[in-house]
Amino acid sequence: MEVISKQKSVTTRSQVVMAWLALLPASDAGGIFYQVVFNKEPSIWFAIIDLAILSLLFALAYAITTWRPLRGYFLALIAFFTGALIVDLIAPFVEPSGWQARMFVNAFMNLIPCALLALTLIGSGLTHRDVFLAKGNMKARSRMPKWLPSVRWSWFGPFLIFFLAGGLSIQLFLTVHPDINMFGRALQGLPLALAFAAINAAQEEFRFRAVILSRLLPATGTTQALLMTSLLFGLAHWFGHPSGPSGVLLAGFAGYLWGKSMIETRGFAWAWLIHGFQDVVIFEFLLMAH
Repeated sequence: MEVISKQKSVTTRSQVVMAWLALLPASDAGGIFYQVVFNKEPSIWFAIIDLAILSLLFALAYAITTWRPLRGYFLALIAFFTGALIVDLIAPFVEPSGWQARMFVNAFMNLIPCALLALTLIGSGLTHRDVFLAKGNMKARSRMPKWLPSVRWSWFGPFLIFFLAGGLSIQLFLTVHPDINMFGRALQGLPLALAFAAINAAQEEFRFRAVILSRLLPATGTTQALLMTSLLFGLAHWFGHPSGPSGVLLAGFAGYLWGKSMIETRGFAWAWLIHGFQDVVIFEFLLMAH
């Protein structure tokens, strides 16, 4: 697929390898491993080391010729990680006690990394369309595996809304254990779920995909860029909803499809709509579980 961007470069193996390696500190993979193995929060030093590694990669990208196309990507990861670190540091002081209020506050706090990511675009030459901040062509064709015919997103998008919601519902049923007798409460909370979904889906699509994809595409190509952003999104859900290994796989798979929708439609709309519906499902299941 041809990717329209003002940043043109020839992809090399070293670029792809370094782009993948940079995901280890950016995703806090070491901290996740430590918490899973030792069942306690990792030291702040884990985050400091991760940030130092990302900063070193960014500096080296000015010295190593073949890494120069990755400078914008490394800078985006620094903004992404720094923003997440700020959120983690201030969360204990501002998060309310109720889980519903915490979810809303967390969604708003994650506008901090979004703002930092937006700042990295200054002077980049990228337009709002390069960063997928447009509705896009919602009837664009989606490239499918060779054994399947191509389909339009006007059909594929609605299909994915319910297909992903089905898998998510099974995962949530097994992990959060909702009480079906609380369905009336979930129905009453639907407006709150819709409000949360609209905010959270928008900030996560910008934070995990829009900026990082726009930086990766000219440096690594479409397939690698989609896989990398999907892994980053999946690992972020290890302790979230959906959670655990199955949550990582489910979120990663969904993230791949949402990134694919951005690239193929050159816009944000389908990713936001499909993602938002899943967030409504999550909120509703949590209402029935608490």
